[in-house]
Amino acid sequence: MNLRLFTTGLLFVFALTINPPLQAQDSATDSEPEKAKSESNVKLNIGADIMSRYIWRGTDYGHSPSIQPTLSLTVGGFEIGGWGAIATNSFYQEIDLYAKYTLKNFSLILTDYYIPSVTGVSSSPDSSYFNFSDEETAHSLEGSLLYKGGEKLPLWLQGSVFFYGNDKRWGYEAAKDTTNQTYFSTYIEAGYTLPIKENSADFFIGFTPWAGAYGNTLGVVNLGVTGYRKIKITENFALPVKASLIFNPQSSNVYFAFGITL
Repeated sequence: MNLRLFTTGLLFVFALTINPPLQAQDSATDSEPEKAKSESNVKLNIGADIMSRYIWRGTDYGHSPSIQPTLSLTVGGFEIGGWGAIATNSFYQEIDLYAKYTLKNFSLILTDYYIPSVTGVSSSPDSSYFNFSDEETAHSLEGSLLYKGGEKLPLWLQGSVFFYGNDKRWGYEAAKDTTNQTYFSTYIEAGYTLPIKENSADFFIGFTPWAGAYGNTLGVVNLGVTGYRKIKITENFALPVKASLIFNPQSSNVYFAFGITL
């Protein structure tokens, strides 16, 4: 698989969605009613989370407060975007591109994770962004299937597996490590959202079925709850905040993180 082509394609579609071709713009101007001109089925989301810690699937990445920007575009059931994590007092940084298609309650997601270094040490043989060689790259491709229930059953189920790139050299299987084989690290999660008056809480459990990116064997790696609240600042503005208590039974770790969404 050509990872360079995948990443370039995501960036191209992203740019094309922001700036439609001039011919298409002119055509809309000539033929559509005035009301239709001012409306669009393209939704742009720009935001950021400021987190006391970046905890993902039961692991602390960066051991530091983290700034996490996001930028995405949605057209109908298709979404394309980018997400990042920048540690404020360590070397950790992450830049992810993703494409997502949603049909009713199901979503297919393809994500390119780019993590060039961990605690100042290169995470792969070559951490440059445009090296997409399977055995050397700092990129990791993951495919996911997500189910989200509606308001009557606010349940979610997700399965994710790495299938290309830097899902290697975890140190658990010598045969794979010495030949740069992919571990196909897999993560499966179930969760439930509980509304509590004007607030809400997500309860979740996630496990990995074998050794890889999340742990050294089958086991639960992500168990906890995240609470959400909006703090009223003015008559027209409320600040979203969240707090997570997370246990990783396999590694015997516990985390307590707080975040602000802008």
